[in-house]
Amino acid sequence: MNKSLIRDLNAKNVNGGPAGSFLSQHSEAILKQAESMLRHSKADIAKMSTEDIQKLLFEFQVQQIELKMQNEELNRAHLELTASRDNYALLYDLSPVGYLTLNETGIIQKANIAASTLLGHTKQELINKRFGEFVHPSDQDNYYLFLRSLLTLNTGQTFNTGINDSSRSPTQSKCQYFQLCTNSPQSQDKNGISTYVECYARVVCNDKNSLQICLAINNINECKQAQDTIARLNEQLEETIRKQTNQLIASNLSLMKKVEELRRSRHQLVEREAKLNSIFNASVEGIITVNTSDIIVSANAAVETIFGYKPQELVGYNISKLMRSSPKETNHCCLPSTFESVGQIREIEGIHKNGSIVPLDLSIAEFSIDNAHYFTNIVRDVSLRKYREQQDKEHLDELAHVTRLGLMGEMASGIAHEVNQPLSAISSYAQASLNLINAENPDLAKLIEILHKTQQQALRAGQIIHRMREFVKSHSKHRSTADVNCLIHEAVSLCTDELKQNGIKLIFELKNNLPPIYVDHVQIEQVIINLIRNSIEALQNLPAKQQRQLTIHSRLTLNDGIQIRVKDNGPGIDEEQRQKILTPFYTTKTNGMGMGLSISRSLVEAHEGTLNFDSEPGKGATFYFTLPTRNQPNGR
Repeated sequence: MNKSLIRDLNAKNVNGGPAGSFLSQHSEAILKQAESMLRHSKADIAKMSTEDIQKLLFEFQVQQIELKMQNEELNRAHLELTASRDNYALLYDLSPVGYLTLNETGIIQKANIAASTLLGHTKQELINKRFGEFVHPSDQDNYYLFLRSLLTLNTGQTFNTGINDSSRSPTQSKCQYFQLCTNSPQSQDKNGISTYVECYARVVCNDKNSLQICLAINNINECKQAQDTIARLNEQLEETIRKQTNQLIASNLSLMKKVEELRRSRHQLVEREAKLNSIFNASVEGIITVNTSDIIVSANAAVETIFGYKPQELVGYNISKLMRSSPKETNHCCLPSTFESVGQIREIEGIHKNGSIVPLDLSIAEFSIDNAHYFTNIVRDVSLRKYREQQDKEHLDELAHVTRLGLMGEMASGIAHEVNQPLSAISSYAQASLNLINAENPDLAKLIEILHKTQQQALRAGQIIHRMREFVKSHSKHRSTADVNCLIHEAVSLCTDELKQNGIKLIFELKNNLPPIYVDHVQIEQVIINLIRNSIEALQNLPAKQQRQLTIHSRLTLNDGIQIRVKDNGPGIDEEQRQKILTPFYTTKTNGMGMGLSISRSLVEAHEGTLNFDSEPGKGATFYFTLPTRNQPNGR
């Protein structure tokens, strides 16, 4: 078979077919191969018979048909291969995972779009570049160890690294949760790494039987951020847990302390309650608790001693069963007097079970429990105290009487002189009357005048004797209202002669329209006389040429009391005397008993008043006492 025949066959069987382009490329090779086959063939077409040639043509036609069928099958395979290649290229380029083909030295031979995007270069720029150039310097050593292990073990290997591309803008995380947790919108870390990738590689052989590395790179920024966020969250959680643990430990310790304090407080409360109960039941005072309706809710054991009732007999009854006047009587302001009496002590009369009257001291305490108000009435039986007070008053009256007798003894000469004057006048007037009667022509008018004067002098003497008898006689305590200025004048009248004998100038500075006082007249006169006589004795020590002066004041004090002041310009009282002057049995007199001022103070205090003095050495002394004006008889 010659070259022209083969060309004709090719043109007839192949040209225009789907595989024409493929065969045209290899026609010369096929032609050379056919020529070689013919040269080795022993058959010579020129020497063949027609029958052999026809047979050969038939074989050629069969081969042609076979070749045509093979060509059609090849065409279909080519189309499938082209579609598969196009699909592969499409999948390769459009895959979200970056793919690189490296040679065994790590030089990039091929790259897809995802890889070029991750590495920040086009696919053409990546070709023939080392992948190690994109590995962050901090991961270079690990990368080369990764390549060595990959080529040595010939198995799939995984490697995580940061992409070293400072020109790239930081990749933003699509997960808002990570941004909220990390508090940073950027994924770039402190080493300047903008993208983290995970590399998975395998070593394969290409069609030329040389090694190449198939490398898949995947962006793990979000995973890295998630890991970092989880790590930070774990750190924050650990720190929070640590703080909360410390707080819980501190709270637990504080709670244990509080529990211990509560335990001690409860123990103390139990002890206190036991003590209070023992005090409550052992108290000598009666303790009666009532509600706002005056109903007794509790009472201690002492009420049986005071009132004769057992405590259980009183619970539920009104307190008026024990007291004539309820502690909650309404005053003029229409408010319970209890509220004014809380914390104060006042005297009331209680009613014993047998009907007798019991003098009591009452004080009231108020308290609340669960918004309910209660009043605790604390009462003390003062019968013994009242008895002793009565004895003390009687004893004071006796001492006052003895003092008055002593005063009268000291004042006897002056009083005798004062009584002697009206008696002498009476004697003279009597003699004159006798002379007029014995005359031949008696002057009746003059006689009547002389007799009238005689009567006046007799009355004067009688008044002096009466005042003396009233002053010195022992009498029971009797109080009545009195004008303090009148008491002062009556007391002075008993000391007039002594004032004259000692040349003492008496000055009255008495306030008019003073309210009346409720006192024992004789006892207050005694106090005034004692103070006057003390001043007289102090003035006796002055030089004869010095003016002796005694002033008596009366005035109303700021707290509505009446004050009487006896002031002299004598030598005064020195510091040592001032400390003892009001004590019993202390006296500066040669023959004194030292009871005058002490008894005077006791009499004033018995009238609920006070007695004091002021003195400066060389400038005289002032003794003064104050009496209340509010005390009036209460009808008890």
